[in-house]
Amino acid sequence: MAVPALILLASSGALSAALSSPAKIYDPMGLYGPQVEFDVLRNGKKIGTHHIRFSGTADELTVDTESKLQIDFLFFTAFRFHYQSTARWKDGMLKKLVAKVDDNGKKTSFTAQRAGNRLRIVRAQQAEYAALPLFPTNHWNPGVLQEERVLNTLTGRINLVTIEPEEQESVMTNAGNRMATRYRYNGQLQTEVWYDADGRWVRMRFAGRDGSTLEYVCRRCSSDNLIEAKR
Repeated sequence: MAVPALILLASSGALSAALSSPAKIYDPMGLYGPQVEFDVLRNGKKIGTHHIRFSGTADELTVDTESKLQIDFLFFTAFRFHYQSTARWKDGMLKKLVAKVDDNGKKTSFTAQRAGNRLRIVRAQQAEYAALPLFPTNHWNPGVLQEERVLNTLTGRINLVTIEPEEQESVMTNAGNRMATRYRYNGQLQTEVWYDADGRWVRMRFAGRDGSTLEYVCRRCSSDNLIEAKR
């Protein structure tokens, strides 16, 4: 049974404070260090990796993201997937994002760039405008948990969602086991994402197109400072 949101947020004060504070003070490099790394599992078997690299400062942030997946069958590669994006943030607001996807040979791309108080999204040579703030589905920023719209970084489309907190669970990270809250996305995007009490993304799970279970398992999702403090 789902735990009421008020109880969950009260039991994770640091995350609650991060969500209610101005976005510009959120410092991903202070939480994660310079990069985040996940192993991607399909039905429990590793099929790829997901990397995020941060550079710049909290106020002038660049985020490079890359996913590489490959499913082999006997001696043949049955499926390949490659995703790359670069996002630039200013004062906690998305300023520009460029994303490219190679989905088993089908290549797509889109750009999103701030234009005044809106984001101009261009895909397949067609433009769409969306009000800011708008968070992309790169998941590292816990500010997304307050939103009802997200920018799908695979399709370039805006998805309408509800994001609800559920149980707290122990999740293995490179800094050891950490209690994390599971958040469920419903609506035009279906997924489960775990964040620890400080707002770190530490796990993700969703259903693949073929009905398989895909899971992102933390290989590195905590800063070296946190690891040193635990020793």
